[in-house]
Amino acid sequence: METPKHSKIILKGSSGSGKTTILLERYKYMVDRLGIPSEKILILLLNRTQSLDWRTKTFLKGSGNIWRTSYYGFIQSEIRTHYPIVLKNCRDIMDRRIKPTFLTFESAQFLVSAVIQAHRERKGIFPGVTSFTDRISIDITSNLVKAATSGISYKDIGKRLYNSLEIKDDLKKQIFSDADNITAAYRNKCIELGVFDFAMAVELYNNCLITDDFYREQLFKRVQHLIIDNLEECVPTEVDFIELLLPNVRSCLFGYNHEGGYGQVFGSSHEYVKEKLLGRCKVINLDSSFTCQSFMYEFSDMLYEYIEGNTAFKASNKAFVERTQPVELRSEMLELIGDKIVKLIREEGYLPSDITILSTYADPVTEFVIGRILEANGLTLNNHSRKNRIIDNPFSQALITLALLCHPSFNLPPNRDNVRALIRLILKIDPIRSSILADEICRQKPFAKFPDIEFPGLVERIGYYNIEKYEYIRNWIDEYRELENKLPIDAFLQKVFLEILVSHDLSDNDVLQAKNLIDSAQTFVEIVSRFKNISVDKGFLEMVRSGIKASESIFELEEKLQGNSVVLTTPVSYLSCSMTSKVIILSSLSSKNWTPRSIKELTNVHVLSKTWDDKSIYTEELEEKNQKEYLAMIMRSVLKRCKDKVITFESILSANGFENDGILGEYFDEILG
Repeated sequence: METPKHSKIILKGSSGSGKTTILLERYKYMVDRLGIPSEKILILLLNRTQSLDWRTKTFLKGSGNIWRTSYYGFIQSEIRTHYPIVLKNCRDIMDRRIKPTFLTFESAQFLVSAVIQAHRERKGIFPGVTSFTDRISIDITSNLVKAATSGISYKDIGKRLYNSLEIKDDLKKQIFSDADNITAAYRNKCIELGVFDFAMAVELYNNCLITDDFYREQLFKRVQHLIIDNLEECVPTEVDFIELLLPNVRSCLFGYNHEGGYGQVFGSSHEYVKEKLLGRCKVINLDSSFTCQSFMYEFSDMLYEYIEGNTAFKASNKAFVERTQPVELRSEMLELIGDKIVKLIREEGYLPSDITILSTYADPVTEFVIGRILEANGLTLNNHSRKNRIIDNPFSQALITLALLCHPSFNLPPNRDNVRALIRLILKIDPIRSSILADEICRQKPFAKFPDIEFPGLVERIGYYNIEKYEYIRNWIDEYRELENKLPIDAFLQKVFLEILVSHDLSDNDVLQAKNLIDSAQTFVEIVSRFKNISVDKGFLEMVRSGIKASESIFELEEKLQGNSVVLTTPVSYLSCSMTSKVIILSSLSSKNWTPRSIKELTNVHVLSKTWDDKSIYTEELEEKNQKEYLAMIMRSVLKRCKDKVITFESILSANGFENDGILGEYFDEILG
């Protein structure tokens, strides 16, 4: 498709209509044929997965630097590059260092948890709140992001949420007031120290950078052309940014799925996109679908309309939807899914990569049961939506266990299983002897430690050939415990890696995991050390033990998206990348998890949206309506990524033993008759 050099166009089409392909071809045409410098073209994408897909397709002979990023990546880069302007316009930043520091989500959550814990101990806040501190901290940080990307002041979050309640009382009012106090304490301290999470970065960009005349003039000179995919998933401040650029760019081309909007759980606003941008550009409709057959296309629209309550007709062609009879237990259902996949591959000729399992959680149990069946048949399962916790890797766990043993003053005793895994890793002894020795180590008073070599039966357990190594490790730990000036946790992890865990049989993955852990610790130390009265080293170990996710390199992400494996993922993760499938398996169709609630103790995604009227009440009727709309939208988009067939599985009982009574299975039954 060729478009004029000076043009502003929106490509409007459903999933699989070819929007991304046209955007890529347009970019290539602009660089190769029109000779437009690639650094003058700003490409805004949804996430790292999309960016990876574009990365492999936008390296052209005529390209210079490729300006390809997400909205947050763009903001972070701009603040970093133009930080002196931010400092000039924001007097709240007291630490005037020339470089800003950006929080990871885990670091932000840790800092909010620290503020909550301090307030709970001093003031007894959050009476009546059933959520644990880590859940509260997640909600508070998420609220900050949703408010910032919707242009809502952090000061208005609690009032907005409280005003939306159907039933109000003094206790709930106090809860939201407590949350506001936590939010203000966390945010103001971060701003003061020049440490910013995503929400603060958005605030700074919109209040202190893009409002600056000099910066704005330079921005208009740099951005001459604009390419955006998934316009419908933009957050409101991104929409405002695009609207600001539109009169000044020479051309723009946007991919827009009028049936999308799944990003609302992260703060996107499809309604705001329609209100602010659709009338500003020429709209070209793309009516074809390249990712599903006509019967699947029609069924997806039919299901959408039926869930929305607009129509009630039966599907004429039912061969492409295979409904498996419900079984009682979820474990039995997962085994049936595994067996079915083997038949699809062995008997029907599908490749493993043709098949995607959609689960609302894609949890470890689902992965284990199905993966075990596939593995027994020489097949592999790839969980796209799971990011491993750092402590899930045995080598990283060994580093953390040694850190706990070396810092008894933190009062964070390692558990028996972790000590057993450490012993097996470094001494290479069998599970039984490792367990016995781990018991002895954990029983030592006043804190776990390696017993003296004279301890009864110790030599027999570790083996004579391991005495020298055992003594070296025991002495190393004891000597480190006696040091007055302990190393920062990142330097400690590096030291223990080099002096204890390095061996000739280390795999490349072990080295990579150690590097990732040390890098995470270094970043954490750099950030949290600015905050007074927080034990940085202990805080990092606590954070890792609580389940911090391992960072995922672009190479690991690329490996996930390639290869001939069956894919397990969630509906939202599936839609947020460019995947398509020949067969989609819907797991636990009758589960309530297909319609998650927006109303939670301390948050509500709809109330913190740009388009919400803060004088309105968020009723249960509205909640049910929004749940159905979200389900209808998700299913329509998913089915239009499916080429051949959909297979559904469900169990009468959930994993917790409760009866499944979700609505999605009923809709399938009604349409299929």
